[in-house]
Amino acid sequence: MEAKKSSRFILNLLGIGTAISLLGDATLYTVLPHPDIVEQLGITLSMVGLLLGANRAVRLIINGPVGMLYDRMPRRGLLITSLSLGACSSIFYALGHGFWPLLLGRILWGFAWALLWVGGNSVVLDVSSEDNRGRNSGIYQMWFFLGIATTSLFGALLTDLFGFRVGQWISVGVIAMTSLVWYLFLPETRGDKETEEEVIIETDNSSRVKLPFKVIAVSSFTLFISRFLTWGVLAATTILWLSDLFGDGVQISVIFVPIATFSGMFTVLSNLTSIGSTPFVGSISDKFKRRWSIIGWAIILGSLGLWLMSGKIRSLALIGAFLVPIASSSTETLIPAVAGDQVPQKLRGRVLGLINTAGDLGATIGPFAALGAINSDWLSLGDIYKIGSIGFGVVAILALSPFATRKPQEQLPKNRS
Repeated sequence: MEAKKSSRFILNLLGIGTAISLLGDATLYTVLPHPDIVEQLGITLSMVGLLLGANRAVRLIINGPVGMLYDRMPRRGLLITSLSLGACSSIFYALGHGFWPLLLGRILWGFAWALLWVGGNSVVLDVSSEDNRGRNSGIYQMWFFLGIATTSLFGALLTDLFGFRVGQWISVGVIAMTSLVWYLFLPETRGDKETEEEVIIETDNSSRVKLPFKVIAVSSFTLFISRFLTWGVLAATTILWLSDLFGDGVQISVIFVPIATFSGMFTVLSNLTSIGSTPFVGSISDKFKRRWSIIGWAIILGSLGLWLMSGKIRSLALIGAFLVPIASSSTETLIPAVAGDQVPQKLRGRVLGLINTAGDLGATIGPFAALGAINSDWLSLGDIYKIGSIGFGVVAILALSPFATRKPQEQLPKNRS
């Protein structure tokens, strides 16, 4: 009973810290495109896209090495370092003027998030067993999506009340305090569950250990498409899609809500779907031991959602918009659990790093692909969403196929975690 309580404590402490770490970054996504903020920081609107994407570009390079680092070093120190770097990145936002200081802050945040996300998921696998891996991953993802929603609103509120720079200094203080809390209370989890694979790896005369390339390939492709469509295409085009449906804004009773504000409110509401679904999806996958099948069915819902969003019937389009996050959150929840099922503990850090590199690549090129197609008049927004729906369909077929759905015990020798 005590072990379970300890695991829950670790998950919640880890999740709350991850959510808080997003404060500086989420504020930038929320307010940086505003003309007043752009002028205050001495940059142009064309630089905003480069700054917002720079952290993901950094992660394409360092996710793999970070994963290898977590396979060799204790988790605790690296995770505390990640929050410290996150606080430092907000110092660049608070003090910086012009493109280059802000870019350094974004690069620093890229390092911080790579350390935090790969490490956080590694800790989740450390404190989990085959029976609760999905549920625990769902709890961690719930905190992540809750963090996106709350820090976006809180960051915008701080900016409105105190100004951008003071708001970022507050972010520095809050993230730094969270780093201190982790230093005081976050335990080390690496080595708590040494597996038979680790013993074999360390005693084998061979110095090379083969990575499970099939697991990496299927998981990477799934995460690439999911983040390409949700973190990339949809994140960049939501305000355009809402403008097509509602025009310049929405009249709510006697209050007119401009489309930009309404877009932020909509993002928060759609994240509620993810917050609610991740623990449920994780628990169901633990019960039925069919993680890939659940991913497949969730992605079918996402495919249906994107197809509905491509239409002009407002009610159906809005229903579709709340189906798509189920696909994204289920994928983000269960891919780490799949890695826990099918990858030896000794290799999990680097496998998570490689899989997240593929996901970050999708998230990085998604906005450029979607906005480039629209600006060049190659495709309409509806056409892009229909193509995305087909892309989700391809992933669903793969996830439901025997190639992906073979039981974990068929991938690893029996009695091995």
